[in-house]
Amino acid sequence: MLVFTTATAAQAHYVYQSDEVWANTDSSKCLYTYAEVSHGGRGGYAKSYALAASGIPIAQSCILVWNRNPGDLKTGWQYFKWDGTKWGVCRQLMGTQNPDGTWSGYANTTETSKMELAYDFGIVPPCGGGYYATKGGGNVYYGGSWYGGNVPIWSGQHFIEP
Repeated sequence: MLVFTTATAAQAHYVYQSDEVWANTDSSKCLYTYAEVSHGGRGGYAKSYALAASGIPIAQSCILVWNRNPGDLKTGWQYFKWDGTKWGVCRQLMGTQNPDGTWSGYANTTETSKMELAYDFGIVPPCGGGYYATKGGGNVYYGGSWYGGNVPIWSGQHFIEP
């Protein structure tokens, strides 16, 4: 007997979104932000990254791989849970919002084009079973200013069993 099956969204083990959140005027330099939610070790997983290069499978306008100096690339995420009426923050790794409005984030410590921040919550969901999502943010320092941080990316939702 031969049986054919197809995968559905409910069977997917991770959900993610990514997009370009900043580019300079000639698109030679840019920043992509990525956000992911998944089962991880079955208790949930959150991931974000900031990428100063081409490489994310979307329509790309970034031309060059652009390695940033230590401290010039940041990322952070918030892990949300749906309570039946609204999304609430369950956990986060976002850094600190400074009094002047800037964000400290978690920064690269070596020269690189990618800064990633991920966490596996183990075998038990941190806020109980239900629908979870990750909102990721990224920043890049260029020409004396930070860019991209005001464009968070929402991963989409994913059900984590209790």
